[in-house]
Amino acid sequence: MRLVAAFLALFAWAVPLQAEEKIERLMQALQLDAVITILRDEGNLLGQDLQQTFLDDNGGPVFLDQVDRIYDADKMRSQVKEVFEEALTESQMERAILFFESDLGQDIISLELSARVAMADETIEEMAQDAYEQGDRSTELFRLVDEYIQVNNLIDENVQNSISADFNFFRGMTLGAGADDGELLAQLLEEKDSVTEDTRTWLYSFFLLAYKPLSDSQMRENIAFSRTETGRAINTALFESFDRMFDTIYYQLGLAVAQVLKGSDL
Repeated sequence: MRLVAAFLALFAWAVPLQAEEKIERLMQALQLDAVITILRDEGNLLGQDLQQTFLDDNGGPVFLDQVDRIYDADKMRSQVKEVFEEALTESQMERAILFFESDLGQDIISLELSARVAMADETIEEMAQDAYEQGDRSTELFRLVDEYIQVNNLIDENVQNSISADFNFFRGMTLGAGADDGELLAQLLEEKDSVTEDTRTWLYSFFLLAYKPLSDSQMRENIAFSRTETGRAINTALFESFDRMFDTIYYQLGLAVAQVLKGSDL
């Protein structure tokens, strides 16, 4: 009986470990560490923008150091991992690993990362937006990018996440000031149409730039995966994890801004 109990204890320990290994493998296939590095670089730029927009450069290096700490890579990674653990079954992880570890899957991730880095340059972003706004919308690339965006509901999901992040930023910024959350949310929702249009422009500009090297058949394969139950589950898990991540980050950024402003008033 002791041997049986020992075997069962070992089996109970081994099953979660197997799931843990699958999550890690999926996160590696998605090149999550590279994604987080890019997000941290964007966070540093955001910190500089907050310095100028809200603080009149009064925050100094102390504020920028705080922003850097807020964009904590380990914490960001753990939030994605936590959602994957909650939202994805082992079979979904297995099928997602199969797709994202493939040559096409890795090409797609690498192209998206390269485009994201490129569009951090305002000149390249403007060129990409001009290409979208003035480009021929009857091309097969545009049609396939449009289908990909619609299949994954990328506009609505990104708008929702953007408004949620802004809401948490201003919650942090007005903490203790007696601000009404309902009124704050209502004000942000008044801007939803403009946020939606900006999001639409950015997404089409981004994917037309990122996916230009892919063939039509590769794009169709990418869209076909997005339509599967696993593709939808991965999409939902990614949005949920990044929503949690940015809600936390933006709330802390709001607190950091408020702290500097409070110090300036003393």
